[in-house]
Amino acid sequence: MFGRGRRRGSRGRREPQESYDRDTTGDEEFVVDHDGPHDAEQAPHDHLRRLDLGSLRIPVVEGVQVQFQVDQESGQLLTVTLTDGPSAMELAVFAAPKSAGLWDEVRAEIAESLRTGQGAAEEGGGPYGSELRLQLPTGTPGEFMPGRMLGIDGPRWFLRVVLTGHVALDPVGAPLLAEALRDLVVVRGDQAMPLRDPLPLKLPREVTDPHDPHDHTDPPDPDPHHQDPRNQDPRNLGPGVERTAARMPAPGVRTAEIG
Repeated sequence: MFGRGRRRGSRGRREPQESYDRDTTGDEEFVVDHDGPHDAEQAPHDHLRRLDLGSLRIPVVEGVQVQFQVDQESGQLLTVTLTDGPSAMELAVFAAPKSAGLWDEVRAEIAESLRTGQGAAEEGGGPYGSELRLQLPTGTPGEFMPGRMLGIDGPRWFLRVVLTGHVALDPVGAPLLAEALRDLVVVRGDQAMPLRDPLPLKLPREVTDPHDPHDHTDPPDPDPHHQDPRNQDPRNLGPGVERTAARMPAPGVRTAEIG
């Protein structure tokens, strides 16, 4: 549902093209028109406690659980989901151009993909502009669940947000998730990456080293890529983190929770 960078040919045909996030249109910077999530270089010094996931810093909000699904063989962090009771918010972040957003193009591609396959998508408005109202297949033939997809463009990054559960039906029904999204920080880094490639994520120290005595509240300018996610060990789960092997979504995947 989220392909690599492609451009239209002269006849409207889409041709594969390896494209990188180097700006070729001049020195114009991307302008953020929303009050959070924040780019790391423009984030407020609010001293909120945030979990350092490398390319994402997720605020710790009382009442919100943060779930991580990790491939047990490679240690690769697969998905990050925040939950507030019956509502869930899955986050994914990708490389984007310096001076243009991806959401308009991606939104059309995802809607077309769902309409031609299983599921449905309808465009509507929301707090971050245009969004998709989804009917997502559950895996049971003929059964679907509602969802909402938001796309948030930032300087050289694109954040995809998928909301399911109660908040998919009531946009204001999960204020704690809205607060977490507003206070989220994206750390893009300086390295060139192919457009639409996922930005690297890692398990937070609260999972990998729960006995670390240092305070990691709002750390100043860390290097988000200093530790390869494959070297993280999700087995060291500490206070406030629950082993949930019984709810593994697939063999070889471990789920941990904070909150």
